[in-house]
Amino acid sequence: MWYIAYLFIFLISFLLSLVCVRLALYYAVRFKVLDQPDNARKIHVKSTPLLGGAGIFLSFFLAIGIGIILYFSAIRAGFLGRDFIIHSQGLKTALPQLAMIFLAALAIFIMGVIDDFKKLSARLKLSIEILVALLMFYSGIRVSLFIQNPLVNAVLTVCWIIGITNAFNLLDNMDGLSCGVALISSLIFFIIAASSGQLFVASILACFCGVLLGFLKYNFPPAKIFMGDGGSLFIGFILSLLTIVNTYYTNKNPTPWPVIMPLVIMAVPIFDTFSVIYVRLKKKVSIFKADKNHLSHRLVKMGMSNTSSILFIYLLNFAIGLGALLLLNLDGAGCLIVLLETVCILLLIALLEKANKCYD
Repeated sequence: MWYIAYLFIFLISFLLSLVCVRLALYYAVRFKVLDQPDNARKIHVKSTPLLGGAGIFLSFFLAIGIGIILYFSAIRAGFLGRDFIIHSQGLKTALPQLAMIFLAALAIFIMGVIDDFKKLSARLKLSIEILVALLMFYSGIRVSLFIQNPLVNAVLTVCWIIGITNAFNLLDNMDGLSCGVALISSLIFFIIAASSGQLFVASILACFCGVLLGFLKYNFPPAKIFMGDGGSLFIGFILSLLTIVNTYYTNKNPTPWPVIMPLVIMAVPIFDTFSVIYVRLKKKVSIFKADKNHLSHRLVKMGMSNTSSILFIYLLNFAIGLGALLLLNLDGAGCLIVLLETVCILLLIALLEKANKCYD
């Protein structure tokens, strides 16, 4: 029964996303809110509407709000069975935390939108992100990793939220890339949550998948609209939170290794982030200076087209993510093999790039 609910949530979110992004496209063109070409760091050659992030933000929280209203309305009307009713109290308890997430996501989104039009300093953006991440920590969303030390937990939580948020912002360097990788990652996290009975986390992930797919229809190359920093930071922020609230290890698992699943599933955006920082440091330029040295750009230097490099990264992300799913049922040795396999795949790509002088 819950899988029917997940499908319904996904479809409603997808349709809302199509409508909201279409409206964003209309108003961006009407009011000339456009992203201009820049040969130094951008690959598009014509002005492109820039309000896609607003469509993503609006459709995501609209879908959640509508879903909650329909859920409680259906319970009161007697349309839902006992399996749904027994979880209603848990949702009521989670509503204050959802409200806190909305406010935090709104702050990240607004910061990104302002940065799109009036470049903010890296120090200011980092300060805002730290404050928002700490807010999430004190609201109960925190990384523990079996460590009973609040200070360590706070540091891990802040680093993870800021790291993943900015990783997807950095990954937004080609049409459909950041959104597509986020969609694939969210789908894998949804499988984990749904298969382990995490009903509300799975529902939110189903909603997020629908929203991302709706936007991808307009953002896949050649993109009709861009999400901007507001959209990419919002996507990364929401995904960072969803990876934390998802549960990976239970007493049924043979080992605690499943706790590394987020690292494996997020390996591609993490690899892109660290590799582009390495290139910038090697060239002795600021790590905050935008350029064309990301994984996607380096694949193009190796001879791929833009679309081929995007599809390559999609497949890379999907392949590594599938391996991560095995961590739920493997013993320690098997989990170590999956982790080493992930590292080897990324090292192979790095060696190919080095052979093609992509780091020079």
